[in-house]
Amino acid sequence: MVRNKTDRYYERLGDKDFSIEKKTEPGSQNILPHIHDQYELLLCLSDGMQCEVNTGSEKVSCPIQKHTLLLFNNMDQHHVFPRAEEGENIRYVVYFSPAFISSLSTEQISLLDCFLFRPFPHPQILPVSAAVSQEIQQRLDKILAIRDTPPQECYGQELHIRLLLAELLLTVNACYRAEHQITAVSGSRYRSVYGIISYIHQNYDRELSLDELAGRFYMNKYYLCEVFKQVTGQSPNQYVINCRLMKAKELLIGGYSVENVCSMAGFNNMSHFSRTFKNKVGVNPKQYQKQMQGR
Repeated sequence: MVRNKTDRYYERLGDKDFSIEKKTEPGSQNILPHIHDQYELLLCLSDGMQCEVNTGSEKVSCPIQKHTLLLFNNMDQHHVFPRAEEGENIRYVVYFSPAFISSLSTEQISLLDCFLFRPFPHPQILPVSAAVSQEIQQRLDKILAIRDTPPQECYGQELHIRLLLAELLLTVNACYRAEHQITAVSGSRYRSVYGIISYIHQNYDRELSLDELAGRFYMNKYYLCEVFKQVTGQSPNQYVINCRLMKAKELLIGGYSVENVCSMAGFNNMSHFSRTFKNKVGVNPKQYQKQMQGR
């Protein structure tokens, strides 16, 4: 298989639980649309940027400006780039696995709400004020300073980073709730849905029925459907299909054959895979792969 720029990008991420960088790149420095297992928090510090996001259920392409937070979970295929060829792309980028931070959530307050509670349009894009942006930058700079300190000179280095990231996510979630006028506390029923989402992502390549999900998570299946849609804006079945489609896109971009992608992404036969893919994406899997190779 030919290894492309996106493959190398995935390798750099690897299996890290946490990473953070401040990056400045020219407008020509672009990678393909991509997804990854880590959650991503990106603080844009450049004007004239464009963000493309595809979740399987919708595709969004819109301009973003300086002081915008972008919140990508492991279902968001995304691409952020300057609209002008000579533009500059300045941003902080934080990647972390859900497990790295979820233990610091409480029964009532989930630090992952802004990545998972999404029953409204364009939840990945969160404009903030210049003052809030400055506060976030200061926290990110502090995390960078601790990360770059030799471990022997910083007792409890990883815990320091987790606690600072938790403080940062509290601020982000407060902004997210204000932006989307969320008043109710999510509580345990939403946390149950987050567990179902995680399970789907770990098992999308095999048969997943509503009865199995309801039994595994000790929920009435009708109640499960109701609460799942309140959180994600989709039914469990729609979410599974969209998850498989996003994994299929990732694999197609990575250069795998359509036949291998069909089985690896959890589709039961080629005709079903091609039909579902074309209905959602607008082109068949092979055409999509060629389009991405062209880009």
